[in-house]
Amino acid sequence: MAFLFIPSLSQAQKLKSKSAKARTTAKAQPVASAKSLLWEISGNGLKQPSYLYGTYHLLNSSYLNTQPEVMERFMESRGLVVETEIDSAKMMLLGAKMVMPDNKLSNLLNKEDYALVNQEVKEKFGFELSMADQMKPMTLMLMLSMKDYQDMEVLKNYTGQPLDMYFASYNKKSNKKVSTLETMEQQFDLLYNHYPLDKQAEQLVAYIKNKDVATQLSNKLVQLYFDKDVEGIWALSQEYNELTGGGDMAYMTDDRNKDWMTKLPAIMKEQSTFIAVGAAHLPGENGLLKLLQRAGYTVKPLQ
Repeated sequence: MAFLFIPSLSQAQKLKSKSAKARTTAKAQPVASAKSLLWEISGNGLKQPSYLYGTYHLLNSSYLNTQPEVMERFMESRGLVVETEIDSAKMMLLGAKMVMPDNKLSNLLNKEDYALVNQEVKEKFGFELSMADQMKPMTLMLMLSMKDYQDMEVLKNYTGQPLDMYFASYNKKSNKKVSTLETMEQQFDLLYNHYPLDKQAEQLVAYIKNKDVATQLSNKLVQLYFDKDVEGIWALSQEYNELTGGGDMAYMTDDRNKDWMTKLPAIMKEQSTFIAVGAAHLPGENGLLKLLQRAGYTVKPLQ
């Protein structure tokens, strides 16, 4: 689920008619019922509208060829906001957060669970778990879940850079401003340090034991993304999280959304901005759509 929340989702459903009547209906709909990944933000003192777009971090940029309304708003915006930017120079240092030099998986897992994880790692990556004994359980869980997502045929249909990376690199080449909401250090801490190691071990085992059902839910999430159903994504992600023992996910969504809302108003006031964040940050009572409304902005679906 980290790929929906952080930097990363069956066939794409064709958009419905975009007649004037349909647009009027969409405007009148409550935020919760409108199926759209692209939203216009206006009012509350903004001289020009900004745009909020829910991304999927493992979906590549050729997908945007099927989304002309997204590219139109992106191109016309003067600035861009993304969750974070990858700094290759920091990756080696941050890689230390993915390992546990003072502990081992063989200490965290009982013999039965260790054998289960070992079998899964051998099947997916071709090496024995003993070779990764000092990787944090969350590191392995993310590796396994990424492999499962990358094996989805629908994702192989799209080429290029991941959406968020594409937006950032395009703006830099165009000498347009790129702002970030978080540092790489913050995101690595969210992924690898939020839960204690024993809890991570429980989550890893739960993910593997429930992998068939988790895969079904993952496929549904992909479809919901292509259907632009952010509320459906929210509901199903809660089910997925319960299945894999994720516990309270407020730290991944609600808390970060509230922090981002301390930064976004000033950025949008400065210039028209295209805000590209994981789709799961849009819905929910503490999602960006509701938080923007409560702050006095008007949000309108554009798809």
